[in-house]
Amino acid sequence: MLSLLMLAQAATAAPPPAAQGRPVPIFSGEDYPREAAEENWHGTARADLTISPGGQVTACKIVQSTRHKLLDDYTCKMLMTRARFTPAKDEDGNPIESHFITPPITYAIRN
Repeated sequence: MLSLLMLAQAATAAPPPAAQGRPVPIFSGEDYPREAAEENWHGTARADLTISPGGQVTACKIVQSTRHKLLDDYTCKMLMTRARFTPAKDEDGNPIESHFITPPITYAIRN
């Protein structure tokens, strides 16, 4: 059976440092792109996310590549679609834009 392996940390998105809340799962074992699975592509990605004052991911830039464009693009697609954050706040307590570097997100096929 094919499954997506990720470190426990990589399966969740933690809030920016100034935020509160518990991490929520972003990826599941079903989230392995079909072409990548068929080609046995694997690798580890990390992304720099721009978090809006509303807590949505507004931009995603891969800072560590899996070396497979499909997996890198998929990583950003899932993060932009699914991840939500408690926004960081300025010194007056107002929500502000921030950045968050994800933990490693590892794609591997386990039989």
